Amino acid sequence: MLNTILNGLLPVAFVIMLGWLSARIGLLKHGDADVFATLVIRFALPFALFEGAVRTSPDKLHNVGFALCLTLGLMGTYVIALGIGRFVFRHDLRTATMQALVCAFPDMAYFGAPILAAVFGPEGFLAVLVGNLITSLFMLPLTIVLTGLGNNNGTAAERTDVLRVFRQSIARAVIHPIVWLPVSGMVLSFCHVTLPEPVLTSVGLIAKAAGGTSLFALGLMLYGERFVINANILVNLGIKNFVQPALMALGAVLFGVVGAPAHQAVITGAVPTATAAAMFAIKSNTYTRDATATILVSTILGVFTEGLLIACFF
Repeated sequence: MLNTILNGLLPVAFVIMLGWLSARIGLLKHGDADVFATLVIRFALPFALFEGAVRTSPDKLHNVGFALCLTLGLMGTYVIALGIGRFVFRHDLRTATMQALVCAFPDMAYFGAPILAAVFGPEGFLAVLVGNLITSLFMLPLTIVLTGLGNNNGTAAERTDVLRVFRQSIARAVIHPIVWLPVSGMVLSFCHVTLPEPVLTSVGLIAKAAGGTSLFALGLMLYGERFVINANILVNLGIKNFVQPALMALGAVLFGVVGAPAHQAVITGAVPTATAAAMFAIKSNTYTRDATATILVSTILGVFTEGLLIACFF
């Protein structure tokens, strides 16, 4: 059990620290993380998800209960956090939406993928694959729409503009490599198409860069962030690190997900907040300080919560 925990978490902590130290001693700058992020999001991770889908048998991909479980965990958390932000903290819609994104968007690309791969092998990417489809097709477009509504004065023209933005966001999500490459891999798997080994080896070469590069970029991103604690951040941590995995567990029970898929869902729910949430906050100039502080503390806390979950399951 101890060996499983160390295999899953020690490499993650080590590479994050390397990224942080590289910025601390001046070898790289905080802004250099954007280059690494582009490499991961546009190339390495989509191909890693493609490889995971192609190498996964169709009966494991065709798991509606697993998809519903992840949907409940991800979107259920989003709705809960949105309600708390709007009606407990009395945030405006735009700010409450950013808080919901911070609470509900797990860092599957940077933090979750290496842990799931270390614990479950190539099949561990299944949760990342399905989870990214859910966030890309539902959570992120919904966030764009709600932040747009937050600036909406209610005129018909503005409502039409929001609908246009929503359609465009769906279109952008569908053509993004992190969506269409994994979907292509799923289609090939369902059609029982076996790719030649040289092709899989070529894909695997760039796919292997996803885990280490993403964690290194995360360390760069976290350098210089202030350690801040307030009521918003404490609630965010409670929702992200504890409520979301609990919802995943509930979904597993409700939809009959058992064994390794159920464990993958719960571990995915306990993954810290995605750095992409802070990028959304910065871009919209809303909830920026609390978003970045939540990511910093959530990442530190996530090392311990993930360790506890791995200890419980193995």
